[in-house]
Amino acid sequence: MSTVQNLPVAVSLSYFSASGGSGPTGSPYDVLLDSARLGDEAGLEAVWLPERHFADFGYLYPNPSVPAAAVAATTSRIGIRAGSVVMPLHHPARVAEEWAVIDQLSGGRVGVSFASGWNGSDFVLSRSDVSERRQVMREGIEAVSALWRGESRTFPDASGRMIELRTYPRPVQSELPVWLTAGGSVGTFELAGSVGANVLTHLVGQSPEDLRDNIAAYRKARQTRGDGRGHITLMLHTHILDGSRGSADRVQQELARYLTSSMKLDERNVADAERAAAFRSLNTADRETIAMLGASRFLDFGLICTADEVRDRLAEVDAWDVDEVACLIDFGFEYGPIMKSLEELLGVLS
Repeated sequence: MSTVQNLPVAVSLSYFSASGGSGPTGSPYDVLLDSARLGDEAGLEAVWLPERHFADFGYLYPNPSVPAAAVAATTSRIGIRAGSVVMPLHHPARVAEEWAVIDQLSGGRVGVSFASGWNGSDFVLSRSDVSERRQVMREGIEAVSALWRGESRTFPDASGRMIELRTYPRPVQSELPVWLTAGGSVGTFELAGSVGANVLTHLVGQSPEDLRDNIAAYRKARQTRGDGRGHITLMLHTHILDGSRGSADRVQQELARYLTSSMKLDERNVADAERAAAFRSLNTADRETIAMLGASRFLDFGLICTADEVRDRLAEVDAWDVDEVACLIDFGFEYGPIMKSLEELLGVLS
């Protein structure tokens, strides 16, 4: 398959599914592995793997490093990135070790986006208070990056004694490419710029206009730091339509089902107590209405469009000053429709 050509932005694949579609071999990971191989052959930028716990929404990805190892072993060129590692749930040394293994397996193709976490259930895995999650994330990123470079860091052992450690194996890349995962908070964009990180973001909680403003704040923070423009990756729901009304209706229904499932997570949002309370108070009819409105919005702003519209949609995203689109390709369909859509997308990009 020929490589992608003359695109206004880089294109990646991203996985944040409510379910997994089984392929001919019958595994829910067939979508991931087969689509990653296609993206690798086509010359796409990267594969992004999430971290999700204790819910059927995204249940295939409790630790992004595990499927990342499988992708590393079955591809040769495509970047392999965590989108995201929820830093307060992990010891920095463990993160450095796991992703160094993947960097070795992949020949130096790793990148990690870090998040502070927001799903209350996840914090049963954390050794820190949820109120400290942002500070824990910042300190964790610094520690992981230092260990990645081969520096030593001091940590308490089981008795409380402080010991100095270096992590192994050594990665291929001398520096870990780092992203911060951001919603609509300008403060997170500015923080990413001020520490020289890239940004992984989405359109949940921010309009395209908000996103442009947040990116401008990020670029300014990078400029103040004297560290170039940085890199913005935007996750967008993606599915190629055949142009019929039936195709659009089916996608809207599947996306609405996906969004309804995601509301279970919103009820546990420790980063926004008011939002969590509002979602807990919704009845079934309210949830369905919100989901359908959300699905309509993503039909307007995402890569849910016909093949002929793909490049125009990418040009529109480029006008928002985005550097990379991470295509969310698996929001409820089974294996066949997902792979058919991806093949049509890659046909347009080649």
